[in-house]
Amino acid sequence: MIKLILFSVLCIAQPASAQPYPSKPVRLVVPWPAGGVTDLAGRAMAHQLAERLSTPVVVENKAGAAGTVGASSVALAPADGYTLLLASSETHAIAPSLRKELAYDPRKNFVAVARFAINPFSVAARPDFPAASMKEVVALVRSQPGKFTYSSAGLGSASQIAMETLKSIGQLDIVHVPFQGQAPALTSLLGGQTDFQVLPAGSATPLKKSGKIKVYAVTTRERFFDMPEVPALREEGFEMNFANWFGLVAPANTPLPVVQRLAEATAAALKSAETQASLRKLGLDAYPSGSPAEFQKFIDSEVGRWGALIRGANLKPE
Repeated sequence: MIKLILFSVLCIAQPASAQPYPSKPVRLVVPWPAGGVTDLAGRAMAHQLAERLSTPVVVENKAGAAGTVGASSVALAPADGYTLLLASSETHAIAPSLRKELAYDPRKNFVAVARFAINPFSVAARPDFPAASMKEVVALVRSQPGKFTYSSAGLGSASQIAMETLKSIGQLDIVHVPFQGQAPALTSLLGGQTDFQVLPAGSATPLKKSGKIKVYAVTTRERFFDMPEVPALREEGFEMNFANWFGLVAPANTPLPVVQRLAEATAAALKSAETQASLRKLGLDAYPSGSPAEFQKFIDSEVGRWGALIRGANLKPE
């Protein structure tokens, strides 16, 4: 009888955290509106992680302030592995240098889990823009300073920083028109309300092929795999290397075994041909995920790199 009572007491005292992880659905916060590349990449990974974790991974879009609204919410979430953030250069490398009042510290309020994709950009224009090449774009814009506009996914977005860097290097006066996310920014370009956009190369490819936009260059050092006919900016005289990246992070103090479980599931997903094909359809290259420590080191280096780019483009914190 004493043994039975003791067993019962131990069962009652057993903490919920001792349950095998995961024991309930995981929430993945995508800090951008639905429909853009970031959202679609998050949904692709959520699907793959759900299979490997044997539990639903539910995507929640929480947009605003170039990803920092959603990131702030995850920073305050319980550190139990059931709330994750789809992090990117915007939330974890750009925001520290471009936001005067940031509600989180990317390196203190989160723990890195795994990188999973890289997202190259392209310099796109409305289809009737009167220039046939990047050199002609430069000549036309310089001849009419302040006349032309560009849309971006928002203040502090990678698309804004890329264009502002291009403007600085090329001595171009183009007016910024920010939107809340890639999708509305693209709508303005397609409708002719704005002239340019630094657009994810994967999103630009089908639009270019259908004649809905012009694409003058890609922002990485090498040409984009799905638009080999489009030159890299360095071929056009601009020494730039811009690409957004996506990864998973969790609130600080998430238990190490949980972080490792998530990292292992991500690594397994990235080895899958189905995952790689899903990312390629979005114009993304899969990243070998590496360890959480390697991803954290990468984030630390990106904070410095993007900070230098922001200062070089003469952008002030807002």
